[in-house]
Amino acid sequence: MKIERKSINDKLKGIIFALLVSFSIWFYSILNSEYSITIKVPLTINTPERFSISGRIPEKIDVLISAIGWQILNLTFLPKSSFCNISVDISERTSDQLIITKNDIIRNIHLGVNAKILDVNPGTLMIEVGKMFEKVVPVEPNITIHPRENFVVVGKPIVKPEFITIKGRKEIIEKIESWKTAKVILDDVNKPIQVEVPLSDTLHSQISFNVSKVMVYVDIDFAVDKTIYDIPVRIEGGSLPEGHIIEPKYVTATIRSGVNKMIESDLVFLDAKIDYNQIMNDTIGILIPHIDLPNSFTITSLDPPYIIHRRVTKVK
Repeated sequence: MKIERKSINDKLKGIIFALLVSFSIWFYSILNSEYSITIKVPLTINTPERFSISGRIPEKIDVLISAIGWQILNLTFLPKSSFCNISVDISERTSDQLIITKNDIIRNIHLGVNAKILDVNPGTLMIEVGKMFEKVVPVEPNITIHPRENFVVVGKPIVKPEFITIKGRKEIIEKIESWKTAKVILDDVNKPIQVEVPLSDTLHSQISFNVSKVMVYVDIDFAVDKTIYDIPVRIEGGSLPEGHIIEPKYVTATIRSGVNKMIESDLVFLDAKIDYNQIMNDTIGILIPHIDLPNSFTITSLDPPYIIHRRVTKVK
């Protein structure tokens, strides 16, 4: 019995060894065979300091290459080793437009492996060249925050630096009033945080910045509610016209904020405001009051949620 079992084990080991050898030969054959594949390569166009470019400039270009399996494996696991940096010579242009040919693109592609470039898409780039202009604009944090249960975002995120300098062609710069950060989503946050966020690169190669990243500070605190009674309803921008009645005269509001802000702030003196023009233009008899609060506070409920407006006509 022992001899028979040993014979079975030896046969099994032989089969496994044969499979490993076969697989190794097959895998080696694949890695040494030549293939044609298309890869995406990041594109950057550099101009002299005083000039800017615009036009339909893609962030990446499609490059058709001929490479063996080993090289494709390297490109797959090391994609950042491939890039295309094109430095344009402004003196070569005959007008405000500059054409970058397929040969220019291929000549400036660096793959990181010794593969043959067969084709590129797009094959031609037409860009517009102009003088560089500068503008200072505020930064808008493009951040979505999901606090942990029973916690709240206190106030608006603070950005440092608050303003940045952007550079580009005049017709592009004039249309920009602010600049957003890259999209960031923060989940299950239960304490104040600060995070470094890159600026959005929506106008690739057409806009440059004096900084590439900003710091964003977000205050998170334990959420508390406070109910304030007998808030007077007041008319903003005038007084209640003769023959008009609004009811009730007072409302109750429940306000939410962080526990520290709630302790620090005095919210006793609040007004529920109704604009005078709202009253004059009202046709349905319902007015929505507005309560001004600091940035760190929000209204979770208002009782009653609206004010009844009536007109009384005197009959002789």
